[in-house]
Amino acid sequence: MEPFDIYHLFDKLSIAIFVLRLTNAEKREFLIEMANEENKKACGVDVKQFVGMSLRESFPGIYDIGLPEGYYKCVSEQIVIDLGEFDYGEHGVPVQTYVIKATPLSSDQLMISYENVSQLKRIERELLQKNQDLIETNKSLEEFAYITSHDLQEPLNTISSFVNILKSRYFEKFDNTGRRCLDYIEKSSIRLSNMIQGILSHSRLGSNATITDIDLNIIVADIKEDLMKALHEKCATINSDNLPTLKGDAIGLRVLFQNLIENGLKYQKEGNDPEIKIQVEESENGGYLFSISDNGIGIEEKYKKKIFQVFQRLHDDTTYKGSGLGLANCQKIVNKSGGKLWVESIVGQGSTFYFTLPNNLK
Repeated sequence: MEPFDIYHLFDKLSIAIFVLRLTNAEKREFLIEMANEENKKACGVDVKQFVGMSLRESFPGIYDIGLPEGYYKCVSEQIVIDLGEFDYGEHGVPVQTYVIKATPLSSDQLMISYENVSQLKRIERELLQKNQDLIETNKSLEEFAYITSHDLQEPLNTISSFVNILKSRYFEKFDNTGRRCLDYIEKSSIRLSNMIQGILSHSRLGSNATITDIDLNIIVADIKEDLMKALHEKCATINSDNLPTLKGDAIGLRVLFQNLIENGLKYQKEGNDPEIKIQVEESENGGYLFSISDNGIGIEEKYKKKIFQVFQRLHDDTTYKGSGLGLANCQKIVNKSGGKLWVESIVGQGSTFYFTLPNNLK
C-alpha cells in the first residue's frame, strides 16, 4: 500500500488552503509550509512557489491589513477564528474581496482557508444599487402621480363648477340636445375625477403602512356590515371559513378583501342572487392560500391577465360601474406582501380569485 500523501489530498480540495508555522510570536512572523492548487483560482497567485519562505517577505500586504494578528490569536488560543471579509491584492493581482478563516493544527501551526467573494460582492452591490434606484423611481412616480392628480383636478373642478352654473341657471333654456350634452359633460367630469383620485390612491398603496396583528375575520365582518344594504338589495350571501390572524397592513388587507367581495356582488346576471365564498388553507411555504369565489358572469380566458391592469375594464360604465383600478390595487397589495394573485373562471358560472399571503406581510 502506498503511503498516505497529505499534500496530494490538499490539492484535491475545492477550497484554497495554505498552512503556516509560527516562528516568532513577538513579531508575528510565520513560515509558509504548505499550499494547494486551488490558491491559483482563488487569488490568482501560485502560493506553492512561496512554500518555505517567510509570510512577511512573500505577502507584505497581508501585514498591511492586519491579518497576522488574527493568525497569532488562532494559534495562541487554539481556537477557530472566522476573520471575516478583507480586500486584498498583491503580486500584480487587482484588489479583490476574500472571506478568511483560521484553524489551529498544533501549538504553532494553523491552516488558512479562504474564498474569493468578489463576484458575489459585486452582484450584491449591483442589487443594492438597483433596489435604491427602484425606491427612488417609486418615490418619483408617487410624487408625479400626486402632482399630476392635483394639477388635473383644478381645471376639472373649474369645468364641474361651470357645468353646475349652466344647469342651475340656464338648463331650461337649452333644447334636448343641449341638455344631453350638459349631462354628458357632467358625467364625464365625475368619471375623470374618480379616475384621478384612483391614480393617486393606487400610487400610494402600501406607502407608510403600519404593520400590526390583523384578524381577517374582523376585516370580513366589517366589510359585510358596510355592504349590508347592497347584500339585502341583491339577496346576496357571504360565507367564510375561519380566517387566520396575520401581521400586516390593515388598510391594504381591507382594500384587498373588499374589492374582491364587491366584484363578486357586482358582476352578476340580472336577477341572480350572488353567493360569495371565502376559503383559506395553509400553503406549502408556511403562509396561506386564500380564495374568494362567486357565482357571477365569469371571465373569458383571454381577459384573465388584462383585468389586473390599471384602467382595464371589460364592460361599459353603464352596465357595471367602476374605475378600472380595483383589481390593479389588489394585485399591487398582494405583490408588495410577497404573494401572488390570479383568477380561475368559467363564463356564465362564476369566478374564483386565488391569492397567497405570508404569515408576516411586508
